Amino acid sequence: MTAFTAGGMGAASCAGYRRKMGKRREAEPEFRARLTVDAGRRVHTGAVAFFTRNRPLVAHAERAVAEGPGITRYYWRGADGRLYRITIEVSGAGRGSVSELEAQRCEPPWGLTQREHEVLTCVAVGMTNPETALRVGCGARTVATHVENVLAKLNAPTRAAAAALAVAEDALLAPFTEGMEFTAVGRVTGGQETRPPSGTPLSRPAARRPIRLGAIYPMDDTRRFDALAMRRGAAIAVSELNARGGVGGRRIDHLTVEVCGDSDAELMRAVDRLRAYGVDAITLGNVSPRHRLGAIRMAAEYRAPLMHAMVSPSITEHVHDNPGVLGQTFQVCATETAYLSGFIRTLAELTGTGQWRPHNRRLVALTREDERGLQAYELDRLAGAYGWEVAAMVTIPDTDVPWADAVAAVQACDPAAVLVCTYVEDELRRFLHELRGRGGRALVYTVWTPTIPHFEERMGALAEGLLWSTVIGTYGDPLSTGFMRKYRAAYGDEPGSGSAAIHYDMIHMLAGAWASVGRPWDFDTVVRTLRESVHRGAAGPYYFGGRGQRALVYPDDTRDASLAHAHLVHQVQDGRSQVIAPAELTRHRFRPPVSP
Repeated sequence: MTAFTAGGMGAASCAGYRRKMGKRREAEPEFRARLTVDAGRRVHTGAVAFFTRNRPLVAHAERAVAEGPGITRYYWRGADGRLYRITIEVSGAGRGSVSELEAQRCEPPWGLTQREHEVLTCVAVGMTNPETALRVGCGARTVATHVENVLAKLNAPTRAAAAALAVAEDALLAPFTEGMEFTAVGRVTGGQETRPPSGTPLSRPAARRPIRLGAIYPMDDTRRFDALAMRRGAAIAVSELNARGGVGGRRIDHLTVEVCGDSDAELMRAVDRLRAYGVDAITLGNVSPRHRLGAIRMAAEYRAPLMHAMVSPSITEHVHDNPGVLGQTFQVCATETAYLSGFIRTLAELTGTGQWRPHNRRLVALTREDERGLQAYELDRLAGAYGWEVAAMVTIPDTDVPWADAVAAVQACDPAAVLVCTYVEDELRRFLHELRGRGGRALVYTVWTPTIPHFEERMGALAEGLLWSTVIGTYGDPLSTGFMRKYRAAYGDEPGSGSAAIHYDMIHMLAGAWASVGRPWDFDTVVRTLRESVHRGAAGPYYFGGRGQRALVYPDDTRDASLAHAHLVHQVQDGRSQVIAPAELTRHRFRPPVSP
């Protein structure tokens, strides 16, 4: 008896996407099931129930791996009475041979009925009308009528022409009666071997199945510039890889879904769409923290690797606590708590070197609501170690922040410095406008948002003197500058220092794992390879050794800069962001703020 082990399985955004998805669900949900068989006849699948009910498919995949490289396609009438399109692809040779079988629910070709499809298959293997009648269980006259209908639907002048077309299009059906078996070399047999008409090929060369890479990008107004950079960075990587012949001879199909709303339903529809495509991996843009965990859990059920660059500690904590469920989720950067240590470390460096002389030792932090508890404890601990006092922590929502009230709370404390954690550019603009308008003299330190292309131009004078940091980004090394050069050549635009390079690197990390494994559909092995590898990209080194399978950051996690992204601190000077820390990457000195 065949033994099964866990693997991957496919299941069955703007208004246009919603309409399409609605129609699809009303008709019939898409469904894909996969299994792989290696030369040792070990079977791996996440669709155990399906293949248990359709066990002959397992035998087909086992037989194919013994016959050597090639692709076979046919139709299968499942145990549930539904029709499936079967593709068996064998790669490798000898002990390295692997057979991948994919079953996708479908409709009959050319608009044929079930009985017409059965008759066409009999015609294609050379059966006469009486033989076909015995096989399908009807009279010879009825078979003749079916043959006429088949010829009309295929626009074929003769039975031989219909047979040739059916074989050329891999349109044979199996099994439709007891005792008929479909072999892995593309022919149907009954009691004895039968063949298509003379001159009709049994099989034909076919391109290797492409790698399907799924991506979800938020395209609402608050994230549009960042999402555009993500898409472009990923597109450059896909284009580069395909220009080199793909990965292991497999072209990469980049399947993208835009999420226009900010809700669980929008993200769930996006994940469902990619699952229906049968993607081999998913990259996720920076979506609202209120809804991201639901999408990540739904993607985890599919088992394909998922990569993202969101910094919410709750994500890595869930991955850490549920490795069996969320172990295919990779965070390519540190969490938001690293921004707290970077903030305190920067202030300590500036005061310790005499570059900044604050008027007091009070600090205020504006932090997002969903991470308040952890951040309050961590910031208090870090600040106290360096002799600072956290005078207040003000929680703010992601959007529609009441900045007049928040800034009033800041001003009441008269802090030396204020940390503002918002990832929405429009919100940061409103904060700076309110603070500058009230004559605030605090040193302002923010995170991530200034990585978005043309941030300084859009903010204008409001951003001058602003300190900001990112736990992942480009920093002027040859790989970073090379990527930026490609981006400018491709789009005539600036890539910014964050998302474009990060999503470019995500694709190359996945490609490296796919090339190493050789089987993109072998999700478990691909995930293990990603977990154990070190990748050097346009935004620095990636090693997923952090808590909850996240990448490391230097110097917060490790002093080994070859394994971690540099935690970069910038200051906007004369309309441009300049790196002022860490010291080994610094080319500019800090400029103290001018008192109002």
